[in-house]
Amino acid sequence: MWIPDRANMATTGEQPNLELLRQSLQEQGWDQFRAAAADMDPADLADFVEDLDSDEQREAVFRLLDVEVASDVLAEMEPHAVDDIVETLPNHEVAHLAEQMAPDEAADFIQDLEERGPEVLAAMAPDDREEISDLLQHEEDTAGGLMTPEVVSCTSDELAGTVAARALSAEFSDPVLYVYLISPEDDTLQGCIRLHDLLAANPKTPVGTLAGQDYVFSVTGEDQQEVARKFRKYGLWVMPVVDEQHRLCGRITVDDVIDVVHEEADADLAHMVGAPDIEEVEESPIGVARLRLPWLLITMFAGLLNSVVIRAMMHVTTQEMLAVFVPPILAMGGNTGMQSSAVCVRGLALDERKYGRIWTIVSREIRVGLCLGLTCGTLTGCTVWGVLTLYGPTAQSLPPMMLGLTVGLAMFNAMVFASSFGALVPITLHRLGVDPAIASGPFISTSNDLSATLIYFATCAVILGLG
Repeated sequence: MWIPDRANMATTGEQPNLELLRQSLQEQGWDQFRAAAADMDPADLADFVEDLDSDEQREAVFRLLDVEVASDVLAEMEPHAVDDIVETLPNHEVAHLAEQMAPDEAADFIQDLEERGPEVLAAMAPDDREEISDLLQHEEDTAGGLMTPEVVSCTSDELAGTVAARALSAEFSDPVLYVYLISPEDDTLQGCIRLHDLLAANPKTPVGTLAGQDYVFSVTGEDQQEVARKFRKYGLWVMPVVDEQHRLCGRITVDDVIDVVHEEADADLAHMVGAPDIEEVEESPIGVARLRLPWLLITMFAGLLNSVVIRAMMHVTTQEMLAVFVPPILAMGGNTGMQSSAVCVRGLALDERKYGRIWTIVSREIRVGLCLGLTCGTLTGCTVWGVLTLYGPTAQSLPPMMLGLTVGLAMFNAMVFASSFGALVPITLHRLGVDPAIASGPFISTSNDLSATLIYFATCAVILGLG
């Protein structure tokens, strides 16, 4: 959908009648439901469908929608939710839905179907299949993967009135802002004409005199980050895309670039905090733990190496031996908490509805923390026991097995607490009207350090009887 339309809807105060939609669904008033759905923005309707309780409900509701509305809703839904809906539909029905989409959205849709994509593509009408196949030749994260082939082009000898009529009658998914001047011999791009200038010109004026020769363009193989940089630098709404021979291939609109900016920001944030579930939709606690675990393991072994170095350089007493393992426990608690916090802050910033349900999110993070803590705590305990056994205990130090058990259990407890606390704080701050992005970072870091220290020494006191 086109961004300015949504902005206009927001400024006028118009809100989708979700209550009417729910009531119609509950009372099985199907005609009323279809009428209400037809008046809703596809993005809001997609949220409504995704929020339904079961796959059966989502599938039943989706079948009530007109094919044009259904195709727009599919284009707005997350890939995993799309899979749940279309997996029971035959290929020819899925192909018919794809035919109603804008070409670039249809290409993304086919690509998200993965193994089933070629079968659905083969079931499409020949013209649509050829258009989508051409788009699928380009890498997803390039200008060619972002562009739509829907353009209005003309040659220099055509008249302004004729070209304007063609531009105004074009039934594209995104509005026409520019008409592109091309060479009649080889379709190379020669200039861009603003629609405003075209409409203001004398209808008998040759369009060649209206074209601007100084324009910004992208090449099909150009990385999407560079495309986004050009949009930002030059304040563009739309940009033409050409191939290596400078032949016009399509155009990229600003709504696609906004999606790119979100994707790149998510990727950077995921790399910074070691939480790939920011990018990948994953609800299973075990699945989330598997995604977050690699960077935590690196942190854990780096912290343990630091403790081993300290131990090797000192002849330590019992109390000093316990202090040696404070740094890795603090590091693991801090990193685990920041992973949970980053995921929740990002979800709140994007207004994802599931982050309004505090207990659902916190309970998931507790289970994630249990998975992570069990893995890292076990590895830590075994490592401490093995290393101390290898070095040999000093006269005043604790038995290696007891110390390994203590450190491992303390790390487990610290990580479970940090994971749940890191999710609870941003959501609570959001409910209180405080920006969680500002307050949660330093608050969680400080709180996790304090809690990890208390948890560690409390564990020592319980297991070792030290007070």
